[in-house]
Amino acid sequence: MRLRIRFSKIGKVRFVGHRDVARIIERSLRRCGVPVTYSEGFSPRVRLSFGLALPTCYESEAEFLDVPVDPEYIVDGNITCTGWKQGESLSPEQLRATLNQALPAGFDVTALAIEPKGGPSLQESVTSCTWRFDIRGANAGCVEEAIDAALKSATIEAERTKKKEVLIENIRDGVHELRIDGTSDIGPIVVAALSAKPRVIRPSELVGLLAPGSELGIARRTHQWIERDGERHEPLLPTNSQKTKDLTQ
Repeated sequence: MRLRIRFSKIGKVRFVGHRDVARIIERSLRRCGVPVTYSEGFSPRVRLSFGLALPTCYESEAEFLDVPVDPEYIVDGNITCTGWKQGESLSPEQLRATLNQALPAGFDVTALAIEPKGGPSLQESVTSCTWRFDIRGANAGCVEEAIDAALKSATIEAERTKKKEVLIENIRDGVHELRIDGTSDIGPIVVAALSAKPRVIRPSELVGLLAPGSELGIARRTHQWIERDGERHEPLLPTNSQKTKDLTQ
């Protein structure tokens, strides 16, 4: 069995790197008495399986994590705790609330479910992400014109650095949605649905195209998508949330 967890990372914690996020969550799981399973060897660790890694300095409303748990401690749909909370039985919703109390400010578990173990990993399953970001100091009208031109073009060239070499790539096939959505105190807000396969496309790669000379403001991942039978689904919806509308349909 496993726990599938959806959590957000918003505010100053966006400066916490992926490895440190894993350590923070591991300590929080231990503090809550979650009966996790461990790797073997001289330094056993909790087997955490994340979705797509979030770049440092980016925010997110849609981070996903699979945590394998000992099925002997799952009784009637509840989790029997170990360690400091030995014998305490929590429903998934109670465990979600308990984890939020253990996590630092800025992290928020928005959904938690018990699922059978198996199937492809989150990293293998997620095919695209939706982002919301602002462009510092850019003109909204110029950005809107650049978006219109990009969507009509067969080519969107983006720079990226790989092994200290600057590469120019056409990422047009990986841009599934691109639109302006108002403005913030920083600048115009852009919503973009970008491919995660064969490689992850990041909002920073679009800034030079949409507003040359400008800088990326605050970027936030709002969805991670799994494509199944021609439709997009999220790995887990937030608690008490209706199914998220697929804006491409």
